[in-house]
Amino acid sequence: MNAKLVGGTIITMDPEHPAATAVAIRDGRIAAVGDDHDILAVDAPGAELIDLHGRTVLPGLVDSHVHALDTGLQHLAIDLADATSVADVCDAIARERPRFPSGWVYAMRCATWELREGRYPTIAELDAVCPDQPVFVSSVTGHSGATNSPGLRIIEAGAPKLSRPAPASPEEAGWFPDDISLLAASSVAFGALEREELGALHRSVAERAAVKGVTTLHCLEGQATQDDKDVMVLHEISGALPVRVVLMYQTMDVGRVKAMGLPRIGGCLCVDGACFENTACFYEPYLDKPDTCGSLNYTEEEIGGFVMAAHEAGLQIGMHAIGDRAIDVLTRAYAAAQSASPRPDMRHRVEHFQTPSRESIAIASRLRLALPMQPIFSYLWDRPEADHYVRQFGETRADGMESFARLIAQGLLVSGGSDSPVTDIDPLLGVHSAVNNPRASRRTTVEEALRMFTCNGAWVSHDEDEYGTLKPGMSADLVVLGADPYKESATICDIPVLMTISRGDVTYSTDDLR
Repeated sequence: MNAKLVGGTIITMDPEHPAATAVAIRDGRIAAVGDDHDILAVDAPGAELIDLHGRTVLPGLVDSHVHALDTGLQHLAIDLADATSVADVCDAIARERPRFPSGWVYAMRCATWELREGRYPTIAELDAVCPDQPVFVSSVTGHSGATNSPGLRIIEAGAPKLSRPAPASPEEAGWFPDDISLLAASSVAFGALEREELGALHRSVAERAAVKGVTTLHCLEGQATQDDKDVMVLHEISGALPVRVVLMYQTMDVGRVKAMGLPRIGGCLCVDGACFENTACFYEPYLDKPDTCGSLNYTEEEIGGFVMAAHEAGLQIGMHAIGDRAIDVLTRAYAAAQSASPRPDMRHRVEHFQTPSRESIAIASRLRLALPMQPIFSYLWDRPEADHYVRQFGETRADGMESFARLIAQGLLVSGGSDSPVTDIDPLLGVHSAVNNPRASRRTTVEEALRMFTCNGAWVSHDEDEYGTLKPGMSADLVVLGADPYKESATICDIPVLMTISRGDVTYSTDDLR
């Protein structure tokens, strides 16, 4: 597509030329950025002229932490986000079960900590509303789940090496309380999906993302289906999707990743679990469960061995680490690998980086680690009306978690993501959450927040010379907004997306511009 967008506010994210009024696109690249007169004179045969009427243009938005399969399934599954009791969960399953005439019934976004009983439905309670079909219920965090009797029989047959903590009672027999047991169970439950269904799910995620102004998704995939067929499908169709896909294959099989020609490995390979499940690994106990500090999903030796092998193979590595102990283990492994086998500009990733110690902050700064983080988490869950962080950790520890402003001030490079389906793919909501966070330790400037979801997201995947800023020669990835985030900083989440252009093609547009 050749086009000239004129009469607007162009926010380039290029520090040398931060603002303009117009931009020209030629053959899928940015041909020029400047004032209206200059852009109208640019040679771009057959260019469509788009009058912005004062609207704002940004580089295309980047979500640097998404689980595409789970996000697609969320659109298909029974949504439990509004449930406040076990009865609500069971009623929703009973009510919507007819949408699944055969096979598995999927229900997602169950927040057990928000339920009156503080637990999943028992196996008997799920059997009562769905006695003849397998049901798979998963947490909003994606780190625990539950099933009924038909589901448990299928899972135990399909995952003979299923390992999980012994149920405290027969009522908990269908629960998967940690990452290891959940992944084994979900690989059976989700493994029932055919390749055509997986492709349709991935396409639906990409199309919905384009509506939100997204031009690049970092998709962290693997471990959720048997033989990772969802990863293979996404790898095959990614070039035909309306967004650019940065694929993070969640496996420790370095040879397989190299054979696929991928430059990176991992993603949510989970060093630890999640806070709400009390499985994220800390040095100090949880206040709401004082008998535990969480735990590591791998030994330190296993983590160090994998990191060393992937590092020496020349791959960019990503692993999930939330608790301070888990982050220390991972950053020390990255430092040891770099010391043993120095590589320039490796940009290994720490997914979440939620509660880093001073040591890990220093390592991240020294090694220039990439830090994909989620501003929406604390915006939703650490505020006066929903103070889950304080409930679990106390005021002092809560204030030290996800301190975006402090990390950025120390020179660390933070990118923004949603962790969808934990929260929806909506980068403008992420920007809003960083700018308007209830805590000053997290609150960023508009500039800093926009960078998290544009050029910083590109930097994380070594793509800062291809997209993330609007300047000549870059890919024509841009989004047109209905208002200027700098001028409407208190309501960024309400700014409408009017048009999304990815690699020079319009992937979403309202009637307001064309």
